[in-house]
Amino acid sequence: MTATAAPPPGSVAFSTSGTTGPPVSWLRTPAQLTAEAVLLSDLLGPVDRVVCHAPPHHLYGRIFGVEIPCLAGVPVTIGWNRPLEPPEWDPGARTLLVCLPSTWQVLVRDLARLARCREVIAVHSTARVPTAAYEVTERLAGSGFRALEVLGSTETGAVATRPVDPAAREGGIWRLLPDVDWAAGPPGPGPDAVRLSVTGPRLAHRPGEAVPGSVVMPDLVVAAGAEPGAAAPVREFRRLGRSPGLVKVNGVRCDLGRVELLARRLVPGADVACVPLADEVRGEHYALYYAAAGAPGPAALRDLLATTLDGVPGPRSVTRVRYIPRAGEAVLTARLPALVAEER
Repeated sequence: MTATAAPPPGSVAFSTSGTTGPPVSWLRTPAQLTAEAVLLSDLLGPVDRVVCHAPPHHLYGRIFGVEIPCLAGVPVTIGWNRPLEPPEWDPGARTLLVCLPSTWQVLVRDLARLARCREVIAVHSTARVPTAAYEVTERLAGSGFRALEVLGSTETGAVATRPVDPAAREGGIWRLLPDVDWAAGPPGPGPDAVRLSVTGPRLAHRPGEAVPGSVVMPDLVVAAGAEPGAAAPVREFRRLGRSPGLVKVNGVRCDLGRVELLARRLVPGADVACVPLADEVRGEHYALYYAAAGAPGPAALRDLLATTLDGVPGPRSVTRVRYIPRAGEAVLTARLPALVAEER
């Protein structure tokens, strides 16, 4: 892989929210964008139109809402500026539907019209698959509807795919895309999860820096065998979750440790804990709990955080408790509701 010290002509910048600091810009070449569109188009098959709910300034929205339609020569209906409105379906067309977590809440109320469509291919790539996605896929089984989940990041581009499977759910098997390889060998056959580390020709780089040889992702994976030691294709794996402290709120990465640090700076002496949550609209979210004598109230702390998070999504809820229950460094999250009730 050739190292690049300066942005090649025509490079496109995409920003992440950063995991330990401010937003970070990552550069991709037009050739990389086209290569990713070609790979994913081959998996999806031919389409006649695209309905895109992902904004084009994110890599996911750019690939599926700009690059793939250009490659296929098909029209695009923009839906990311009105995510809660049902799409205008063309029953005779093969439609590629680019979903956010909130999109599935719309689809579950539009099943009758969806069932009449010739073919709808839904893709999901921003966060945890919401329950509504499994409901839609299950209820439309046998129709022209199918759904595909794409795993990747701004730094790596698309890495792997799997069907949205109501039976397997989070236990479904991922398969690496053809141009992606393991940077340190495939996951072992044992039960212990490892960080997903990949290499390939579509890795992005930061301005002024070389293209990395590999990227270690926050995703925790194991070999695809059903049991320890079971044989499995070397390019297949299961994803068990994400490294502790990182959630994606509508596709925006949020480092919970950084949020906790900011809250402690705003309220000196406070003990703070951010707790990951499932969210049927945004995929994932988090709640913030804090304990401190003489601290501002939850609404005041939320307002203070909003001025300091610099684009990182704020907590879904902010709650003051008598104390944060811990066992060593671990927060005993199951005890927090009772402590909130006591304070009230």
